[in-house]
Amino acid sequence: MRLLAPSAFALRSGAALLSLAVSLSPLSAAPAAAADTGLAFDFGRTIECRDVTPTEFVERYPDERIVEATLRLSVYLTSGAISDVETIRVEIGDVDRRLRVHGFAPRTRLESEFAEAIETVTTVEKSHSFEVSLGGEIPCIGGTPAHVTPSIGGGKGGKEVVTEKQKRVAPQQAVVASGTTNEEHGVFFVLRPSPTTSLEGVHELKVQFVVPVTWRGDAIRVAVQAAGNQKVLWMTQQKVLAEKSTAVALYLEGDFAARRAAERLVRH
Repeated sequence: MRLLAPSAFALRSGAALLSLAVSLSPLSAAPAAAADTGLAFDFGRTIECRDVTPTEFVERYPDERIVEATLRLSVYLTSGAISDVETIRVEIGDVDRRLRVHGFAPRTRLESEFAEAIETVTTVEKSHSFEVSLGGEIPCIGGTPAHVTPSIGGGKGGKEVVTEKQKRVAPQQAVVASGTTNEEHGVFFVLRPSPTTSLEGVHELKVQFVVPVTWRGDAIRVAVQAAGNQKVLWMTQQKVLAEKSTAVALYLEGDFAARRAAERLVRH
């Protein structure tokens, strides 16, 4: 009896199934890779500016006024862990150098993980003692010397306890650092996490500009960048996690025509 040889179709089908099984098995066994940390930023492309000029400024500089722009920056996590984000840097500036910075908020602010100053208590114990003894030998009857150790001793004992208390300022770190750039035609803000604040959420950043008294609107550039630690293979490296840079139009509060012009500007 002759055994039937397998057909070519059967051989091809068996090889295909074996190949499919081999290709699928690593996928089912491989662990899911950890997602890289990602952030997204959002803010308005137009900002209404309030006239905040004080009376004494008008008297000294009648041809100028001070306007205040408030940028509401929203930060939200898209992947990974917010603990990987170390800093968010925001730069707001006038590239044409027409607007001069008068003030900004928030200013540099320091915080500590300790609620109060650190107190150190040191206790030192000291003891005092004094003792004297005299010894010798004397001859006895029968010629045998006797060893005697008469002693005169005096002792003074006691304990002295000294306690020292020291208070020192708890170490602090900057959770907000801010200042001017571009010869006071721009500002920067560096935001850091702390035990009482989070980088995720809404941050209000205010900038006051000195403008001509006839000012109705202008354009600035806002750049945001998040940096933090990212694990690459077996090493942890500093990395830019997210960034955004775009033009933002300013217009004077209550000026309807200037508002429409600002909206047209950012649409192009």
